Amino acid sequence: MPRKKIADVAADVKKAAKATAEKAADTAAATEVEVKKATRAAGRKAKTKVEEAAAKAASKVAEKVDDAATAAEIEAGKAKAKRGRKAAEAKEALVEAASKPARKVRAAKLDIVIQSKMGGAITPDGIAAKVPKDAVSAYVKVEENKIYWVNKAGETGDVEIWN
Repeated sequence: MPRKKIADVAADVKKAAKATAEKAADTAAATEVEVKKATRAAGRKAKTKVEEAAAKAASKVAEKVDDAATAAEIEAGKAKAKRGRKAAEAKEALVEAASKPARKVRAAKLDIVIQSKMGGAITPDGIAAKVPKDAVSAYVKVEENKIYWVNKAGETGDVEIWN
């Protein structure tokens, strides 16, 4: 009988070991599940934090882009205003130049003196003074002692240079 008792005890120990092993396996499985849950929760939390940080960074970048765009618009406005001022100044200069008699503007650029072989001399201002005010073209022929002119209406005429 002692052998049976030892065998019974051994069987009881095996059963207890098997139960402990099963319990340990169940505990390990439960722990593994809990670890997976905790890991997933930490991953979701980390993902949320990363998304929040990315959104915050994107917001700051968008703000800087908006600031840069505003600055560019301001600079473009300044450039446009400067071009407008320059255009206005150019227009004023053209209006001022147009308000002066054309003969004086052309003559002011260069000191021109037209001489004849006989010793007579005349300047563009002198020519302009001899032709009618509505003349748009004047043709000087020193050898003929004449200034031929054409006015806006297409009428023509001539004037003597030296009397």
